[in-house]
Amino acid sequence: MNPAAMGLLLFVSLSLFTFSVTRRFLPLFVMQPDNRLDNRRERVMGVLKLFFGQRRFLRAFERVHGIAHVMIFWGAVVVTLSTIQMAGRGFSPDFHLPGLGGTRLGLTYVFLKDLFTLSIMAGCAIAFVNRVVFRPARMILSAEALVILNWIFWMMVMDLLYESTLFVLTPDHVEAQAAFLGVFGKNMLMRMGLTADSAATAQLHAVGSWGHLILGLSFLNYLPYCKQFHEITSLPSIYMRSLKKKGALTPQHLEDEDAIFGVGKIEEFSFKRGLDMYSCAECGRCRANCPAYLTDKPLSPMAVIMDEREHLKKKTNLMCRAALHKFRKEPDNARAVLEEWDGEELVGGVISEDAIWACTTCGHCVSNCPLMVEHVDNIIDMRRHLVQVESRFPKELTQFFKGCENLSNPWSLASNTRGDWFRDLGVQTPEENPNFEYLFYVGCAGSFDDRYKKVSTSLVQLMQKAGVNFACLGDNEMCCGETARRLGNEYLAQHMINFNLEMFDSIGVKKIVTACPHCFNTLKNEYPQFGKTFQVIHHTELIRQLTKKGVFRAGKKFSGKGPVVYHDSCYLGRYNDLYDIPRDIARFIPGMKLVEAERRERTSFCCGAGGGRMWMEEKIGKRINTERFEQLYATGARTIATACPYCMIMLDDAVKEKGMEEEVVIMDLSQMMLQSVVD
Repeated sequence: MNPAAMGLLLFVSLSLFTFSVTRRFLPLFVMQPDNRLDNRRERVMGVLKLFFGQRRFLRAFERVHGIAHVMIFWGAVVVTLSTIQMAGRGFSPDFHLPGLGGTRLGLTYVFLKDLFTLSIMAGCAIAFVNRVVFRPARMILSAEALVILNWIFWMMVMDLLYESTLFVLTPDHVEAQAAFLGVFGKNMLMRMGLTADSAATAQLHAVGSWGHLILGLSFLNYLPYCKQFHEITSLPSIYMRSLKKKGALTPQHLEDEDAIFGVGKIEEFSFKRGLDMYSCAECGRCRANCPAYLTDKPLSPMAVIMDEREHLKKKTNLMCRAALHKFRKEPDNARAVLEEWDGEELVGGVISEDAIWACTTCGHCVSNCPLMVEHVDNIIDMRRHLVQVESRFPKELTQFFKGCENLSNPWSLASNTRGDWFRDLGVQTPEENPNFEYLFYVGCAGSFDDRYKKVSTSLVQLMQKAGVNFACLGDNEMCCGETARRLGNEYLAQHMINFNLEMFDSIGVKKIVTACPHCFNTLKNEYPQFGKTFQVIHHTELIRQLTKKGVFRAGKKFSGKGPVVYHDSCYLGRYNDLYDIPRDIARFIPGMKLVEAERRERTSFCCGAGGGRMWMEEKIGKRINTERFEQLYATGARTIATACPYCMIMLDDAVKEKGMEEEVVIMDLSQMMLQSVVD
């Protein structure tokens, strides 16, 4: 190998790569700062598990393709060292990295390198067949992906050719002791008539070495311009992943003078959001589980990130110039440069409003993304801009916001009727029972919806039977702010949150029980963002605690219809990992035959109400609640058990829409439990 040619190749390739990567990263520094460098130990552990361990690729969902990815990934990690050594041998034939060479460690590495070369080739073959033959619907089946797979495959072929001819040329080469693949290749070449003295051997050796390096360095320079850029950005993206509780949105600091009310322009996203755009690998795991996408809504979580990435690329020149002004501490000049943009706007243009409002915030996309892209926060940021800056939102939300602002509930019912449901139940308020242990935070549905008021009543009767010391706020209770927050009205949400915190503080609340997973999630995971933490439990947790203590005795057999299927609420399950407790309650009830849906627990399908969707018309595609009901009905169940007011309302509506009220019953677990327990 010619040292001058090698030096020129490396200089040109690495210079171009540095320029391309710099040009890609500069725009991110114009975006909003993100404090994602804290908790180093936790972040490093996450990198080990998610980046190097490839944990999310190895889940049951399409595990074969995940294994293929792991084979290619780890192969690339191992073979890269060999590529560096090959480049070094362009200057010195005996070059090797420190510790390698003819040492025991070096020979071990040579063996592993050959093993992982096979791993890469096999992984590429599996991925190629998967895309060409099986053609998974979740993926974008682009020609680019096939080109990349072939590119990587032929890099390995060139490496094998280099190693095989090396051993033909130098039969006693020390690495031949461990390079089983190279020795196999050498033997094949020698059977074809190649010898150490033949010119063809030297020529093939040059083809192998230069071919591998040219393919490798050209691929390196292609990375910043294709979807494989995630090979560079995924490690920092995973390191900077959100460490906040799964069910919590990123708070908006409304008191800051420079606060940005949501995101209307690409540069208003945070640094991490920009990294997410580059890191999306277009694997489609998000949209394969998105209830909006699967019911033909105009939302694909993957498309949102990809479209934002393309928009970011179009603004790259402007944002690079703005970044340079920012580095020179010239913020006014940076803003002036960004204002030169006269192309399509992000919100309502690049990302349609129909897509933004279609999200149910079920969290399926985030929980399935192997690279920790934060789709839900991304969409909520754009909702915040539409609501708080432009006052543009579906017209049916006008009544929702007015109800919350004026009457403290989305039903727009008089707040002084909030406690009417428990007037005759002997329930005490904090004024009547100042030494209560639990505050029963009823929530709006449990106070105003006729279906869920029955659940509130059942829970009260269970707590009274068990001797639980609790109180209800009654007419003094206000909406927790969960739905307003997910609809983008952060100002309204924080108003309700602060009111509730003052109320809780004034009556000495320490423990809260609620029958609504949305209230549960907000009180438990989001209220601490505002300086106050409580012990918050869901009513299924309380019931399970009481059964384990032997307080309840189940004596009456389940008298409901047919088998029972439990529907996992997104906010109880996916966001708070409560899967077993509700099922334990169901199993506690004698005579109940519990069946399971195909989409259950972590893969459960949304009812369609989350993210404020319960308050919006569903005019596009199939109704999500209908789709979920059909999935549950297909199990043979004739009773659907829930633990969430939104799920109960949506599934009950689906039953009525199909005219199946006489055939299928929707019940909360507390109602089932109350029917079963004996005094």
